Amino acid sequence: MITRKPDCKTYLVSSLLVLALALSAACGSNVVRGESPLVRITELSHQDNTIALQVSMRNLNGVDLDIQSIDFRLTVNENTDELFVYNGPVDTNIVANGTESWSVEVEESKASRDLLESLEKGEIKSLPYKLKGSVISRDDGKLRFEYEGHIYPLPGKPGHFR
Repeated sequence: MITRKPDCKTYLVSSLLVLALALSAACGSNVVRGESPLVRITELSHQDNTIALQVSMRNLNGVDLDIQSIDFRLTVNENTDELFVYNGPVDTNIVANGTESWSVEVEESKASRDLLESLEKGEIKSLPYKLKGSVISRDDGKLRFEYEGHIYPLPGKPGHFR
């Protein structure tokens, strides 16, 4: 019986085959699911005792995100002042890896009005804020989100902030 030792070429071919199999397994379809959306303020305005808030909601999932309701709290000045709270239906569908705009109007409190008017008059330069809440998704249930930033007056647009 004659036995042959594997040569360098056989090891190289075998190694390349194993590497190709490992790479193809790593590139399989790992669809992201159950991730919370990124929720950011795009504009805030106040007029006639009403605050209007417009947000951008970005779906990080590889599948559609069917949002049924949202609840959140917008606080300013390191969570010491509550600008407003919202809890209600949304009924929007954000396509996989897509972004949608959504807006809501809420009644303005005296404290909220005073803070926004101080900002508008230039008495303060910006309002540090935290937007914290959750959405209820048809498929994934409750998904929490949180974002921190600063609210600034929009030049040339009284009562509007970004």
